[in-house]
Amino acid sequence: MSDRVALDSKLGDLVREFAPALPGDPSLARAADLHDAGLTSMATVKLMLAIEAAYDVAIPDAELTPENFRSIAAIAALLERLKSA
Repeated sequence: MSDRVALDSKLGDLVREFAPALPGDPSLARAADLHDAGLTSMATVKLMLAIEAAYDVAIPDAELTPENFRSIAAIAALLERLKSA
């Protein structure tokens, strides 16, 4: 299993806790709009904290943008940038 697939699977499970209407199909879930899937502003903060704990990263304030939390794909890209920095 590639690191990207493992990241997506783990991240998908984590995001699903905060976006209950996320599609069950992982390929659809990856691109789904998290707001449409039930992610509220309060849940976004909780998700950000859960991501920081799960991936041992600190998300800088400048990266706390709606675009970075719009989809699992956007969050995965953010994590890849943070891990490579």
